[in-house]
Amino acid sequence: MWFDWSKLNAFLSVIALGISSAGVVYTWLTRGSRKNTQAIAALEAKVEQQQARVDRIEAKLDALPDRDDLHQLDKQIEGMSVRFGGVEDTLKALQRATERISEYLLNKEGKR
Repeated sequence: MWFDWSKLNAFLSVIALGISSAGVVYTWLTRGSRKNTQAIAALEAKVEQQQARVDRIEAKLDALPDRDDLHQLDKQIEGMSVRFGGVEDTLKALQRATERISEYLLNKEGKR
């Protein structure tokens, strides 16, 4: 025969051996990158969790009163303090009047 199948079989065996060897070498070389890919994915998940936490904290900080709000609150407290001082003076005057009325009534009962 003009075509030798044994040579073709040997040639195809060499090609198959080369392909499988290249696959082994490729797998061996890329195993580190797979580990890196997994580590990067884990780090990205942690970053997403941290970003969610930061977003929640920023939302809470935005709800806190700022300097102007605290100043306005301080002014309102001062105003309430002045008003309570006025109420206190009124109550003292009322207490004195009540004591005088009580003394008058006690003395009036004693004069009968």
